[in-house]
Amino acid sequence: MKQNVVKSIAFAVVCMILGILIALQMKNVNSDNLTESNLAELQNRLIDVAKKNEELTERNNYLYELVQLLEDDMATGNDQIRAIIAEKERAAIFAGLREVRNYGIEIQISCNPDMKVSATILRSFVNELRGIGAQAIAINDERVVAMSEIRESGDNIVINGNPLMARNRFTIKAITNPENERYIVDYLMDMRDAIVNSIQYESYQYDIQVNVIPEMTIPALSEQSTAFKIDLLMQS
Repeated sequence: MKQNVVKSIAFAVVCMILGILIALQMKNVNSDNLTESNLAELQNRLIDVAKKNEELTERNNYLYELVQLLEDDMATGNDQIRAIIAEKERAAIFAGLREVRNYGIEIQISCNPDMKVSATILRSFVNELRGIGAQAIAINDERVVAMSEIRESGDNIVINGNPLMARNRFTIKAITNPENERYIVDYLMDMRDAIVNSIQYESYQYDIQVNVIPEMTIPALSEQSTAFKIDLLMQS
């Protein structure tokens, strides 16, 4: 459609130029006597016009080819741009920079109010979830990524630089493969039993619940998070 419009405009311009030249020539013919010399001159001018018309046609065809090449390049470029954007978005999802949702597992962890939930317990569940194929994990809506820290600091557990009261309930969310639901749930329940029945954690009186969530949302990593910082990194 675009090429047809361009061709029509170019053809109209050529015809207009040719018409103007012929009209000017005819005006000269009417004002002068039709001698053999005038007829010869008119013929020569018409030949010149025809040659110019041919040159314009060739130039037009050349421009059409350029337009076609440009359109092809633009189309290819758009595909490449779309591919780059798609790959960038895929990398952002993988890095935890996008909110995601899907089927998942939820683990709720609390203990004796006089005790503090251990960061070791949280790290253990996170590591095991990664080991069984979880593709996104969050603790109390703090996205856990490769650079996330889970450590104790006084009465808090610090995740991504944000302090969370260690005496509160912690909720771990993970997006996992629903086809492996039975295996994953059984595996996590075995972990729960090992912790609850452990002499090491007997005084903590841990309460650990494992639930299947048909569709859960896991937030993106905050740009204010310490795990997001890249200002000190330089490409080699």
